[in-house]
Amino acid sequence: MATIRGGKVIEGSGLGSPLLNAGAPTSGAGGTYAGTAVVGSLLIDTANGALYICTNATVGASFAWTQLAPAGA
Repeated sequence: MATIRGGKVIEGSGLGSPLLNAGAPTSGAGGTYAGTAVVGSLLIDTANGALYICTNATVGASFAWTQLAPAGA
């Protein structure tokens, strides 16, 4: 879990700048940023601007991304 102190995100927590991916992220054992993203990490699909959030960071079949905003929203 990330630690936030004094309003600053601790480096390496996975909650800094949004992650970028050219295309929709994939979920599952080998999903996009599996092992790097933490619950709450945001990802922007650079192909169309859609926004996703990591809803389960357990590496394995349960690792998951959920779309928050559609492209162009």
